[in-house]
Amino acid sequence: MIAIPGILGEIVEKRLVRIEEAKKNRSFDEVRTIAEHSRNPMSLQRAIGARSGVSLIAEMKRSSPSAGALDPHLDPANRAGLYCDAGATAISVLTEQDYFSGSIDDLAAVSVIARGSGVPVLRKDFIVDTYQVYEARAAGADCILLIIAILDPEKYADLFTLSTSMGMDVLVEVFDEAELESAMKVEPRIVGINNRNLKTLDTSLSVFEGLAPKIPADRIRVAESGMKTAADVERMGHAGANAVLVGESLMKAGSDIRKLATAMATVEVG
Repeated sequence: MIAIPGILGEIVEKRLVRIEEAKKNRSFDEVRTIAEHSRNPMSLQRAIGARSGVSLIAEMKRSSPSAGALDPHLDPANRAGLYCDAGATAISVLTEQDYFSGSIDDLAAVSVIARGSGVPVLRKDFIVDTYQVYEARAAGADCILLIIAILDPEKYADLFTLSTSMGMDVLVEVFDEAELESAMKVEPRIVGINNRNLKTLDTSLSVFEGLAPKIPADRIRVAESGMKTAADVERMGHAGANAVLVGESLMKAGSDIRKLATAMATVEVG
């Protein structure tokens, strides 16, 4: 395991403990068997490619280290239905429990609703173990997130290969040019640029604008974090984003959530 500074390192350390606890409750072999007999996943890559505008990956999370409590009483199935109705291309579900108050049960509940609307579901977590990949598939995930900042090259390649062997897409997340160089070694089709520095939690849309041109044009480019309005989504689209991943702004929107989600999901960039 590579050395990871700051809050990101704390999250990963806690995640490793939680993974071992999960293995005691449901064995590796049991989870793998369920995953291997699950229905075929939907393609996030195809879903994004089918849209003429900027695709919205709408995220749900109860809390975050940067924003604190967002919606402690979130109903995942209800929120999934709202996102689907608003036109989201995909749904991202935070499943990390200690810092984001999520769970694998949230993912399972969302996948049932999203599947009925033909909307792929992304497991958003700090994935560092093959158990989590099988667990994601067993719960109905169509795609997983791999964060370059927390993975050594060998572990990254292993997790990527396992995920794709099960038919899942992989959203590979980077923050800077060095991470992008590492990410591209396995030829990912979907590359996310996080506008938030996970080590400091500082956010700037200029991160995507500076790094996106360095991603090959035939890859799907996803802007993550920092978008608050449809105008921000349009800005990312003009900078080369095929999709945006938005969570905090949607979770804070209150009664305006349907209006905001619909506006973000219908951005066209000429």
